[in-house]
Amino acid sequence: MAPTMNASKDQQTKTEVALQQQKQKHMQLLHEYNNLKDATQTVLGALAQAKGVPIKDMHKMYNLPDGK
Repeated sequence: MAPTMNASKDQQTKTEVALQQQKQKHMQLLHEYNNLKDATQTVLGALAQAKGVPIKDMHKMYNLPDGK
């Protein structure tokens, strides 16, 4: 019975490691997404200021979600 229990524990450990790796990758992708979103908002803000319009209008102009 011991080999089966060890195999089961090994599988559980592999599953936990895989889940942790997936979680880390997800967090990395969210971090990258947030950085890109922040950069986009900075550019939109600069464009809005140059055009003399609110950022909300820039979102409409480029068919972007308004954040609601």
